[in-house]
Amino acid sequence: MAEERLRIARDLHDLLAHSITLVGVQTSVAAHVLAADPDRLDRAAVAQALDDIAETCRTARGELRGTLEVLRESEHSGGPGARGPLPGLDGLSDLVDAARTAGARVEVEVAADGVPSGVGAAAYRIVQEALTNAVRHGGAGVGIRVGLRAGGGALRVTVTDEGAGPTKGSGGSGSGSGFGLLGMRERARSVGGTLEAGPRPEGGFEVEAMLPLGTGEGRTGWAR
Repeated sequence: MAEERLRIARDLHDLLAHSITLVGVQTSVAAHVLAADPDRLDRAAVAQALDDIAETCRTARGELRGTLEVLRESEHSGGPGARGPLPGLDGLSDLVDAARTAGARVEVEVAADGVPSGVGAAAYRIVQEALTNAVRHGGAGVGIRVGLRAGGGALRVTVTDEGAGPTKGSGGSGSGSGFGLLGMRERARSVGGTLEAGPRPEGGFEVEAMLPLGTGEGRTGWAR
């Protein structure tokens, strides 16, 4: 039961922290446009920023509804077996698009076909949290590089950004929540992997995870 509660807490944190961070950055963009030059207001830019906020809210509402439905099914079945469809690497493009909508400059390279669903779900959540932290601490315009490569029996996940990264002891997104960097490490451990995160000597912040693939190993992928 305690493990199931922890899983639920991680899922809700990942969903809400990501959406709230994006809404915060998008709201700041709208406020900047409004205050930049009141006499020459760019109505199209303001409308786009507000549309982005509305779309983020709609997406978050749908994901939250899906999570709650899974919890209800689990309660009615008398156990934690019902988990619904796991997020996977096919959802990475949505995460990247959302970060770009918030103003981040994101480069992605993926070479990871045939990844087991559990490993793909862990990788998805790690990338989601790392992008959330990068946007939150780097703000609009931050540069981010995301890489996933399968080889040697493991999936290597890296997210590197130009920002300052989470402050020491903040736990990642959500100061003091304990579900940021800690949550990413737990995601990695849940599939037998490891995760390291910290500032880079040349500046910026990097998250790197190594997730064992078992029998599934990919060699091709896509870049955006």
